[in-house]
Amino acid sequence: MNAFIVSEGKPEDFVDRVQSEIKSRQFEDIASIRTEGDLLIVAFSWIGTTSLTYRLQPQSQGFSAVLERQKVSPFHAPFRAGFEERFDQILAKVGARGVG
Repeated sequence: MNAFIVSEGKPEDFVDRVQSEIKSRQFEDIASIRTEGDLLIVAFSWIGTTSLTYRLQPQSQGFSAVLERQKVSPFHAPFRAGFEERFDQILAKVGARGVG
């Protein structure tokens, strides 16, 4: 997902919800999410590391996140669509709405 909006809550609360969903799907060994200042960093570590860095912008009661940079492991290229699909499902389940 290149950009998404979370209509309510702080980025830190969103990260907690995503981490819980990652754990419930038993992906905690390969997926992580964290904030660093106004950045949201998502990483997939499995035979290499892929990272997605989003720039966070406050909205009226929530925030938006726009993909600013991505580093894709060459080993992940064949699995990229599957990773993205699962990540999009997790984001949607915890209240993110894709834009653009």
